[in-house]
Amino acid sequence: MSTDDDFGLWYRFRSLVVFNLLYVAGPAQLDAHNDPRAAVEQDYERRRDLHRARHGKPPVVKKPPSKHGGVDPVLLCAVGGVLALVALLVWAIAAR
Repeated sequence: MSTDDDFGLWYRFRSLVVFNLLYVAGPAQLDAHNDPRAAVEQDYERRRDLHRARHGKPPVVKKPPSKHGGVDPVLLCAVGGVLALVALLVWAIAAR
């Protein structure tokens, strides 16, 4: 296994941060072969599947998007973060 292809905790954390930064502050969505978000996601999935194959597990099958759309997980995390900050602010004011 090459050291560039590991799927350790640091890689998983870094890829999550990079993907979210590209989502929030990155360029507009480009075509398939130029989109940096798609490249980060494809690399993550490739390394995840290699890691699972080394442990004798089948690759993860990606579910097709539902016809109803659904909630964007990044938007959900952003709203949750704002709500958590508001809750901390209220708690800090109430604790005085």
